[in-house]
Amino acid sequence: MSTAQFKPLAGCTASPVGRHTHHLVILCLLAWLCLHGIAFTDFREFKLLLTSWSQLTLPPEKQYLYSSPWLAGLGRVVSPLLSPSLSYAALCATGLLLLVATLHKYLLSEHGPNEAWVAWLLLMATPLPMVWLQWIGKSDTYLLSAWLLMRLVNRPAIHAALAMVMVLCHRELALLILMMDALLSRHIRLGTLLGTLMGLGLMALYHHVVLEAAPMGRIAYATQDRWSIPLGNLSVWPAMLTCSMSWFWISVIAFCRPGWRDAIVLLACLAVAAMTLDFTRVFGLLSMPWILDLLQRGVPAAAQAAHTSRLWRVGIILMAIMPSAQLINFEVKGPRILDNITMMLGALHKTP
Repeated sequence: MSTAQFKPLAGCTASPVGRHTHHLVILCLLAWLCLHGIAFTDFREFKLLLTSWSQLTLPPEKQYLYSSPWLAGLGRVVSPLLSPSLSYAALCATGLLLLVATLHKYLLSEHGPNEAWVAWLLLMATPLPMVWLQWIGKSDTYLLSAWLLMRLVNRPAIHAALAMVMVLCHRELALLILMMDALLSRHIRLGTLLGTLMGLGLMALYHHVVLEAAPMGRIAYATQDRWSIPLGNLSVWPAMLTCSMSWFWISVIAFCRPGWRDAIVLLACLAVAAMTLDFTRVFGLLSMPWILDLLQRGVPAAAQAAHTSRLWRVGIILMAIMPSAQLINFEVKGPRILDNITMMLGALHKTP
């Protein structure tokens, strides 16, 4: 049934389904957490980067893990007050809360209070929540928060500062996200450009002055050993397509009316993500400007469908919480809730 055929019912207004739809989103988030679980990463690297610069020695085979200084830099600020473990936990929690707050503000500004809940549920059907909650310890939440704040605030000086933060969080992904944003909006801001250049300068200083040796670039890492990483991902191309947008593909086809520009953006995101071992994470981060662009087109039709059809209402909720898979190291990995339960049971078993 075409979304164009949905007509408001008699007496139906633009108000949300139910009187407390924000409670529905919170319940869906809790259900998502129960089904998927959470996972932490890079604590060892974070702790190592808190040591004195003069004593810092990085393992050569994994130096690329240390090439983004943002989280460790914040850790150096709070480490005099907190232990490394508490610093890590506090900074990870702050990043998540900042991302949720900025994203909620952005969705409210773009879709209004009557449709923001639909935008939240459709967004939860993408791999993005998996990226945020199963890679805790990366700078991804700060990277995306800075980019969202750039969309909310129209001040060149703030744009410059936020672009610089993005580069310090992840140089390559920041550049690609900003390029994707410029491509979709067809607008390049001077403040963003200046902030990007400042961030690149600080990154060069960190790599070549602070560290004893510059970490291996991510492109060099991806193309070593005869391009084994992209070839490995391409060998499982059906999994690439499936894990790229997960259940959100249904919403794209039903509500967003994709065109040739979307096909080009999809191929570009797939090509970049195929150069990495953590395919789903990189695709999710890189495609966020595109996903928000799709939501801009699809949320009104999805909201009307939810108002007029109980089947679509239930379907949108189910898509938001249904278990999703991600592509890591050329393998499809299911939800990590089973791993978390196994770890908890193991810990209880060891407890005297």
